[in-house]
Amino acid sequence: MKSATKRFVMVCGDKGGTGKSLMTRTLADRIRRGQRDALLIDGDGEIGNLYQFYSRLDEAGEPTSDQVDNGVVPIRFTGPERERDQLLAAVDLGRSLILADLPAASLTQLRQFDADTGFFAELDRNGYRATLINVLSPFSASTRTVREMIELAGKQADYVVAVNQWFGDREDFFMWYGNTNNAPSSGRTMLPQFGGVEIALPKLQAGVLVAIDELLLTFSAAREDSRLTTPQRSRLYRWMQAVDAELDRISSVVGLDGARA
Repeated sequence: MKSATKRFVMVCGDKGGTGKSLMTRTLADRIRRGQRDALLIDGDGEIGNLYQFYSRLDEAGEPTSDQVDNGVVPIRFTGPERERDQLLAAVDLGRSLILADLPAASLTQLRQFDADTGFFAELDRNGYRATLINVLSPFSASTRTVREMIELAGKQADYVVAVNQWFGDREDFFMWYGNTNNAPSSGRTMLPQFGGVEIALPKLQAGVLVAIDELLLTFSAAREDSRLTTPQRSRLYRWMQAVDAELDRISSVVGLDGARA
């Protein structure tokens, strides 16, 4: 994997329900804790998880109209052309790190967007290196998107596959790893050929995640919030430690070793 001064990180995939937004929230939380010079984008608009949890709020607790500084910019990536164009226009701000949470069907949309605008070539022209992150569930519809992701950008991007342990252990991901009856996924075979890295997205106890989501808390805020029980906060802390260990493995390609704000 190549390092770069500026990074454009996209959590993407054509399959919904794999944990893409959870993965993006872990990255956003780490970025905020590290005070990185970052622009956050939610490709699901104002209904997206990233916007709901990490947008900048006013004194009344409502999202501010200007989210460029220390907020989350909402766009509808599967909406009209002018909305999709905002993804590429984000490079004009010159931020050292751009993190985008893209919706289901985003690989298909990215393919068309690249055909229309030369998206990946334009990122390079503007000094950005793309990183595509694909979050996996055990199902074939999810695992086959890794090959599609790599075929989309080829050598123009770096790749991370995050195996979402919410869905089970390694043996449950036999469509990805292979077993006595199945060959490994073609995407898993391709991943190291393109310098890609596989990490784990550790499982957070369901009750803890439900409590955090009910209160609309960031992970860092939830760690200190007395409305969660001490066991809940403790489990969250252990999970955050496990997530950080995985993110440390990919820090150079997701902008975690870049400039601070």
